[in-house]
Amino acid sequence: MTSRLCESEVVVVAPTGTAAKTAGGLTYHSFFGFERGYDATGLDPAVEAARLLRTPRSGPVKTRLRLTRVVLLDEISLVRADKLDVMYELMVQTRAASSPPVVWFLFGDFLQLMPVVGAIAFRARCWPAMVGGSFLELAILHRQDEPDMVQAVHDVRVGIYSQAVRAVMGERQVEGASYLAVRDNVLHLMPRVQDVNAHNYSCLDRLAYEDQPRSAVAKDSSRLDPHRDPSLGIDKDVGVSAAPLRAALVDCVAPPCFRHALHARVMLLDNRRRVIGLCHGSVGTTTLYLPCGTPVVRFHDTTLPRGVNVQGLGVHDAGETWVEVECPAVDFTARIFSKPGMLAVRSQLPFVLGWAATVHMAQSLVLSEVVLDLAKAFGAGMVLSAVSRVSKKRNLYVKSFCSSRVYADPLALEMYRTWDRL
Repeated sequence: MTSRLCESEVVVVAPTGTAAKTAGGLTYHSFFGFERGYDATGLDPAVEAARLLRTPRSGPVKTRLRLTRVVLLDEISLVRADKLDVMYELMVQTRAASSPPVVWFLFGDFLQLMPVVGAIAFRARCWPAMVGGSFLELAILHRQDEPDMVQAVHDVRVGIYSQAVRAVMGERQVEGASYLAVRDNVLHLMPRVQDVNAHNYSCLDRLAYEDQPRSAVAKDSSRLDPHRDPSLGIDKDVGVSAAPLRAALVDCVAPPCFRHALHARVMLLDNRRRVIGLCHGSVGTTTLYLPCGTPVVRFHDTTLPRGVNVQGLGVHDAGETWVEVECPAVDFTARIFSKPGMLAVRSQLPFVLGWAATVHMAQSLVLSEVVLDLAKAFGAGMVLSAVSRVSKKRNLYVKSFCSSRVYADPLALEMYRTWDRL
């Protein structure tokens, strides 16, 4: 696309920071100007797009949308139908009638993970106009090349607990001493956040003999939204009590209190350093604390890009294959629905512990090795997404698994069965 068009006319977007980094693009939230926690549930997409384009923050958004000729959207299975409708309307409403239509390329597999809430993307109102009822099937599997692993991934994808799946999961099961060997140094993938937190803190506790865990207590406050809808007529702070503040921040990715320590494995929660290859989901290790208490985190397999101005990004040191960055507290924001025009603000460290992650967080990543703890898998495609993260069977470790958790979404299966293949 960029060989035919100007680079500014082609945009690559994805639903998560990790997926955007893998695809070499932006999150669609960033590109389309969706604020953190944006929800389009139940809204008319045309009316909502018009509202967004009237807000003060829409100026740069409208400029880049007008320039866009091609959108490549990755991990389409994670995109909610209502948000896809709003994105489509934003593109339509920012373009002159004489402008050529935007071309959309949607990549992904609807048999992998779907949105946690909301309808799957092909249920969007705009889908017939964007895509119709046909698709191009990319049938060659590139990540795995071992025949038994390829067969196991294929069978899990369509919800079949086959002999191939049974053999791989049984062969790679770890327990006792074999599990202890990977417990603290291989990333665990788990379905539920509470299990991720439990494993992370158990690993942290085993570091306590080296360095006493430190506690980072968040500071919660409120402020006027600089990008508020001007029709609200709000031009000064409105008092916000503790209850709505807590309600607005209940789903904040940054916790109210966070324990960490030297040599702790941590995972970034923001995209402020995306220009140097670090994004939400990047995993590193705390190497030291500055006199002011700010932690410094080393990220491996990251190289500072040539010619990139790193001033203001907190780069502390760098080597050929790693970079260390200072990670002071940053502001996480959320809308306060009972106080339109106001934001809840949580000032907290921009990372969480990273010995384990949810399966949703890992979709789109290629991992060198992984421990699967999947007995409590709860969604269609979850086992597929977890099992297919590694290239080689020897780098897969199975701590727990339940065969009844292997199933595929029936709507997605029907779609692949009935739609035309290009």
